[in-house]
Amino acid sequence: MPTLTTTNATNVREDLNDIISMISPEETPFLSAIGKTKATQKTHEWIQDELAAVNKDNAAAEGADAADAALSVPVRLSNQAQIFTKTVQVSETFIASNTAGTKSELARQLMKAGKELKRDMDAALVSANPSVSAGTRKLGGAEAWITTNALHGSGGSTAGYSGGLVGAVTAGTARAFTETLFQSALQGAYAAGGEVKKVIAPPTLKAKISTFNGGATKQQDAKSKTVFAGVDVYHGDFGVYDILPHRNMSTTTVIAFDPDLWNQAVLRGISKNELAKTGDSTKYQLVTEVTLECLNEAGNAKIADLNG
Repeated sequence: MPTLTTTNATNVREDLNDIISMISPEETPFLSAIGKTKATQKTHEWIQDELAAVNKDNAAAEGADAADAALSVPVRLSNQAQIFTKTVQVSETFIASNTAGTKSELARQLMKAGKELKRDMDAALVSANPSVSAGTRKLGGAEAWITTNALHGSGGSTAGYSGGLVGAVTAGTARAFTETLFQSALQGAYAAGGEVKKVIAPPTLKAKISTFNGGATKQQDAKSKTVFAGVDVYHGDFGVYDILPHRNMSTTTVIAFDPDLWNQAVLRGISKNELAKTGDSTKYQLVTEVTLECLNEAGNAKIADLNG
């Protein structure tokens, strides 16, 4: 009688690992750093005010009458609330099946959709998208808001906020990313009264920052046999900045921002709504409605039109 082997057996269970691997990144660097507030309308509005310019010659003669008041009124700004959605639909057969890696495929898909939704929100909040008020509303992203300290290549420009809407960004001629450009942007934000604490950059430009002269001296821990080649904190003339990589922002732009000057304004938090049953499946929709509140764009900076 021949030896029984697994090759011709029908009752050998397959070797299927009971873990589902998911390598997609989940980080939301901008969304996680900024504040959070409440929106009450689809067009979210807030008030911006600023101090008068510094006057070193603020002096009065002895016994002089009070000078006439020179006051400014606050400016009203706004942004559009954008509706973010994800739909999950799983067949009843799949729900009833014994699946690997999860007790409930429906629950796993809902969790996955929630992570995807937050990534979409982060990408929109940091983007160069102009705001859209008619039809399918879209919020104006941070890159489109920053205009006072926007360093562009030749022909590039940022329209900024005007007339209730955030305008479009016009791409300029690509140029090299230098430490001089980086320091100039940080200086501009400081001069405007900003307290920049974080810098976000796409992978290639984050790597470029690590080559700047300020980070030329690399550290090595002999005991752990570890070399620290990247720059995660930049100590400049106008502050100390956390340097964060961002996978989902523009690949040609670096943004230096003060987290205290931005808020995620939430009109509707993330909700899970079961949809009407139209067949042999279960459907849910995840939905949220948010916008970006820019308290003062001048306290931030961006360097656009970079090619590394």
